[in-house]
Amino acid sequence: MRISSPRRLFAGFALAAALIAAAPAAALDIDLTQTLAATPKTAEAIARLCERACLGNQRKSWLESAIVHADIGGSSVTVLLKLRSKHAAHGVTIYEETATVRVDADLSLADCGVANVRASSNNDLYRTLLRAFAPQIRDAVRRHGWFC
Repeated sequence: MRISSPRRLFAGFALAAALIAAAPAAALDIDLTQTLAATPKTAEAIARLCERACLGNQRKSWLESAIVHADIGGSSVTVLLKLRSKHAAHGVTIYEETATVRVDADLSLADCGVANVRASSNNDLYRTLLRAFAPQIRDAVRRHGWFC
């Protein structure tokens, strides 16, 4: 079976998680990290985020993990992004810091939507930006947060 879009792939995993979660078993975690990291659209979005938020001539960003958690009570997703700001000149590193941004959200199989998005970071600046841009993040999720 050929999956034509990340949304359909994600929907398939979410549906499988829901079906398994409906059985009287323990919670299930589905690791989508490699699948999403290999998707050009995801890689481009993470790179664009770093272009706006990372500093230095050797900045880098990557998807650390993307896990769908499914159990009888519902499904959610946890995504960890790494954003590295680094500047080096003449073989000397002037500064380097790697921040983690964590995004948690609830998944609704009833309407194929993402809800209750919560974002946090171990970096003071990113925490402040996440709070400041929370309304825009919620609006973007409302417009684009459909996975099936």
